[in-house]
Amino acid sequence: MIKEFIQFKKNKNTGIIKLNRPETLNALNFDMAIKFLKKLSEWEGEKSIKRILLIGEGKSLCAGGDIKSLFLSSNKNDLKEKFFKKEYLLNNSINNFSKDYLSIWNGIVMGGGVGLSIYGNFRLSTEKAKLAMPETAIGFFPDVGGSYFLSKLKNGIGLYLGLTGKVCNARDMMDLGFATHYIPSEWLPKTIDRYIESGTLNTTKYYPEMTSEIKENKNFIEDVFQYDLIKIIGKLKNSKNKLGQEIYSHLLTRCPMSLAVTVKLIKDAESKTLSECLEIEYQLSQHMVYRNDFNNGVDSVLISKNHQPQWSPSSIDKINYNDLDNMFVSHKEKLYL
Repeated sequence: MIKEFIQFKKNKNTGIIKLNRPETLNALNFDMAIKFLKKLSEWEGEKSIKRILLIGEGKSLCAGGDIKSLFLSSNKNDLKEKFFKKEYLLNNSINNFSKDYLSIWNGIVMGGGVGLSIYGNFRLSTEKAKLAMPETAIGFFPDVGGSYFLSKLKNGIGLYLGLTGKVCNARDMMDLGFATHYIPSEWLPKTIDRYIESGTLNTTKYYPEMTSEIKENKNFIEDVFQYDLIKIIGKLKNSKNKLGQEIYSHLLTRCPMSLAVTVKLIKDAESKTLSECLEIEYQLSQHMVYRNDFNNGVDSVLISKNHQPQWSPSSIDKINYNDLDNMFVSHKEKLYL
């Protein structure tokens, strides 16, 4: 019997979508994206379906897109084009979906997993949730509308999260508006049952009592992450703050071109709609995934796992800003969102 990586079922008036690839932390592949988009369209028009529930098997909702399969497709087919086109169409469809849409964040939610959930009405976090946009580690950028939701965060936090790939805990998610509700994981089964039964989320008496590194360092983050990349790096390098030195060392390991792209992308997106951001990100993605940095980064992090990528350019001060601007030139057919 062939295992279904994405499963659909109805319970009462709730359409349940379950990501079922726990061995890959429920990474979204092309086939899953196609089926997800088709079912969402079907349930949009089905009167008996009043609401959607998105869950993941195991300890993750979804750790992102199936980047490994994109790496393996290099020079073989057009998966790098087809996958991102379908994924971004799905992100936009979730944003436009007219019925209640709840995602359960009870583990890892990263990259493409954020895109499958953050545009729904409700995101229910537990103390086990971990959210991040870690793409600069693999020669890519915070996509799936990352430029949209990160650019809406105030006080430099969006740039901080996009550049560093910092993992947010449940407290951060609630404070930043990523999560709409919080519940201790022990109450999750009853909470899900109630949502399926009546569409309600009675979680108002709960709040994650945990520390937040973002909250504790908000003044430092605001002071640093407001500028262009060169100035951000300079302020971190010269910082007497322990966190500043840690971030500086950390960013030296990330892809320089990805960092430059991320700063420009997020700064340019501040007044744009999600559909506008996704159109830009699609064109950008089709430049980035064919650079050596992308395959090099994916191999370093996910394939050989040597964590020693050879970036080109090798450092921030060697970035050619004409090359950076060319990354944002449209060269593929639009998504027409």
